Amino acid sequence: MCNFLLLWYISLPDILWHAILVCLVDEREFFPVLAMDWFGLLRKAKEIDGEFGILAPLSSCSKNFLRSVRDTGKPFFLDSDVFEKRGSTWYVENYAEYKNGRWVHGEALAGREKLMQNIKNFFAQCIEVSPDYVLAPDVFGEPLLSLHLARLAWQEYSQRPREFKLIGVVQVGDALYKWQNRQPIPQKDALPPHYNSPRSFLSSLISEYRNIGYQYIALGGLLKSDPSMPTGLKFGLSNEQLDDLLTWSRPDLVLGGLALTRLEVLKKHNVWADSTNWLWWDARYDYQRFGHRNALQEVVSSSIS
Repeated sequence: MCNFLLLWYISLPDILWHAILVCLVDEREFFPVLAMDWFGLLRKAKEIDGEFGILAPLSSCSKNFLRSVRDTGKPFFLDSDVFEKRGSTWYVENYAEYKNGRWVHGEALAGREKLMQNIKNFFAQCIEVSPDYVLAPDVFGEPLLSLHLARLAWQEYSQRPREFKLIGVVQVGDALYKWQNRQPIPQKDALPPHYNSPRSFLSSLISEYRNIGYQYIALGGLLKSDPSMPTGLKFGLSNEQLDDLLTWSRPDLVLGGLALTRLEVLKKHNVWADSTNWLWWDARYDYQRFGHRNALQEVVSSSIS
């Protein structure tokens, strides 16, 4: 079916071809997604032959740029970092409490009304740039808080028909990387005690997203700080660990997962993967590896065909 459609794409109107391409992506084959936030990268991406998606962050991109991404006809993924701007955290609110003879000021999780209003505002901005997929709001390193926000986001999303598909982002990195450091005695913010391994906790967490209604699941929180890397971040799992994770979690998208060294694993599990790594697959940065090959073209050419 896929090959038949692709044979005829040249004769189809752009809007119809775009709809077909999104359907092909939904068939769960390996699909590279290139993250970008400025026109120079978009121009570079336009030189690539083949099919790939584009992920852009709403808060740091102009509407003009986002509409230009839309106009490429590539599957368009929109990042929900709209909330993280001007140093304010969208899911908290300030409070003042008179305690022990003095006023104490601090931050606490915002109430449901404020959270829902922020989510409504976010979806309204999404509509303006017409993405195909939107990453639901999440908080890096906070799996349970992210689940709470994902539930609220789905409630708002399902109120009316939407032209974009909402992807639930499961924060898996915190459990995978920090499990060994957890206190033997349950703390106030500890995970429920009957979860005795990262897998037991994350399996239940992913199931909760499915129960809410999410048909598309992304694994997030897998990047670690690493000053030696060009972006300051490094994917924290080995290929063997990623293979095991994808075997039992079966996500649709691996955030930060796209890399030349992980292609075999990603293709084995037929997942989408995004990254900014593609920016560095260039002879200018590593002539020994990329001086005699077009690595980016190789990756894109090996996707949907």
